[in-house]
Amino acid sequence: MICILTIAVGFIAVHFFKMLRLYLVLMEHRISFGRFILLYLRTTFINLIIPFKLGELYRIEEIARVTKIWQVGFLSVLVDRFFDTLALLCVLLPLDLILRGGISVITIVFLVALFVIALVYLAIPASYTYLNRYLIMRKTSGRALVALRGLDIVKSWYDFTHELITGRSALIVAASFLGWGAEIITLRALSIWMHISFGLGDFASYIEAVLLKGESSLLETYTRMGAIALLILTILGYVSYLLYHRKERA
Repeated sequence: MICILTIAVGFIAVHFFKMLRLYLVLMEHRISFGRFILLYLRTTFINLIIPFKLGELYRIEEIARVTKIWQVGFLSVLVDRFFDTLALLCVLLPLDLILRGGISVITIVFLVALFVIALVYLAIPASYTYLNRYLIMRKTSGRALVALRGLDIVKSWYDFTHELITGRSALIVAASFLGWGAEIITLRALSIWMHISFGLGDFASYIEAVLLKGESSLLETYTRMGAIALLILTILGYVSYLLYHRKERA
């Protein structure tokens, strides 16, 4: 009974913190909270049942549709994934070094990906200023004009990204860590209920199974239970939303 209660509370906590993180990213676009909850539930459900995280494409499309800015759709999901992976990496790296005696392939992939993204993001302002001034002062060809246009596009994407995290990055990171902490506790409770072994040392293997669709009875059960719970919550959410608006019109 305690395991089932822990699983239920843990599942709610996991998605509360993940939803909070995405809400913080999109806060400046003032999506009503009720509409945002429905967006999160339906996109998370789709993302859960489609392999290799390809459901993120649906989330990009939905956020772009709601905000009416396609760049926000892409960049908000990228930022959400970045901070989620950053927190995950902070968990995986010490576990690999302490419990496994070496860094796993998936941890190396995460390290490289985050390093490249962070390096590009941090390099854009100074690079834009220098190259923009250089091209304006020393180049007058058609190629220079094309390059200037390209620089402006890159800078606009940087500005979109900057607006998504300004003043909220610490809260986004905190939500990411709390989400992963809740997920580890939930997985541990589920493994006890299923009578299978799952410790901190097995967490990296679990993540590899998530990303590469490897075999894992724990992952399969967690995914099935999560999909059913999210489907029920999505249906209840839409029913409540429709009843609320029908009552407002009456």
